[in-house]
Amino acid sequence: GNAHVGITIGDTNNAALDFYLGGYGSRRINNLVSFYGYDFISISGDTMIKTLFEIDYEIFKKNHIVLSANFADAQNGLFERRDWFSNEGYDGYAIGYGLETFLGPVEVKYSFSPQNDDGLLFVSLGFKF
Repeated sequence: GNAHVGITIGDTNNAALDFYLGGYGSRRINNLVSFYGYDFISISGDTMIKTLFEIDYEIFKKNHIVLSANFADAQNGLFERRDWFSNEGYDGYAIGYGLETFLGPVEVKYSFSPQNDDGLLFVSLGFKF
């Protein structure tokens, strides 16, 4: 598992400095953070806290099944409140299949969230640069 915490210091009137969560497969750049169960950049705020838990099981040589769960809260002034992990948080889950090839990894992941009606299917080919 891993965790991310993001804080904006100073003038928070500029939304370009907010943190944006959602999607999968992109390399983490500045304040864009992947998050299963939601479309790309669909969650935002000037402060965020996120955790990710994954289980990777190699069913055959170079063939993997991956189960993922992530939880987050992102909003303006999150750490100014006492209840960081309120009921307003977000959660998303994914199940994936990965194959190690000589050209790099090939992944197919289906992600969903109880807060959304539709799931998302992601396909990733090769290494992230």
